[in-house]
Amino acid sequence: MSQTSIRSYRNKYLDSVKLLAASRALLDTPGIQWGTVVTGTPANIEVLIEEGFDSATLSGLTANDLVMAARGGDADRAFSNAEQMMFNAKPAAESANEQFSIRSLTETMGLAKPPNLAVISVGGAYAALEAHKAIGASMDVLLFSDNVALDDEIELKRRAAERSLFLMGPGAGTAMIDGVGLGFANVVRGGSIGVVAAAGTGAQEVMSLIDRAGLGVSQVIGVGGRDLSEEVGGVMTELAIQSFEDDPKTEAILVVSKPP
Repeated sequence: MSQTSIRSYRNKYLDSVKLLAASRALLDTPGIQWGTVVTGTPANIEVLIEEGFDSATLSGLTANDLVMAARGGDADRAFSNAEQMMFNAKPAAESANEQFSIRSLTETMGLAKPPNLAVISVGGAYAALEAHKAIGASMDVLLFSDNVALDDEIELKRRAAERSLFLMGPGAGTAMIDGVGLGFANVVRGGSIGVVAAAGTGAQEVMSLIDRAGLGVSQVIGVGGRDLSEEVGGVMTELAIQSFEDDPKTEAILVVSKPP
């Protein structure tokens, strides 16, 4: 059997976009037969153990940790390639003046044009606090984070709805607001169909089918996979439908559901 190798990072969080890119870099390393970069959730640890990785080495890891696993080939080289993608890749800028750092939501309020939407991607244990801050600053929120407690989701959505704000997610991977794609979004034409989606991949498929049919979308609201559950009560779905009904650009509404 090929050699298996593991490298972990305590108290380190990256969103699924970064983890997917890192996994690809790891797997593209010559000789690597199987590999992945994931957070240390119980479900992910179980998969790694089933794949033959050492359970003792994986014990004690949590959702706040990252773990890289590789089978075969030069694991050190594969891990180095993944680390380059995770920690060193930076977007190119045409000039130094185009980049500046915002360290907190409070700082954004001092901008000439304060933002009205926040995309939050932090560990699930910390996501609710950041979302509450954004709602308190009158921002709509795309909560990209996974592993957010159900009680936190319910509280966040009720608080947002009271202010007529959107709390998209948790785990909302796809949205399109005024033609701008958020998370994993397809490049499609604008139009008159408003999409409310409890599944990100479902939203992407519907957007693509609408575009292929020669039509377009006005907005895409990803409400998160649990929004239509009995506990959450469809709070954001209802707000999205109402918003589309009041939107002169939207002539039809399409709802994408999945078992909560």
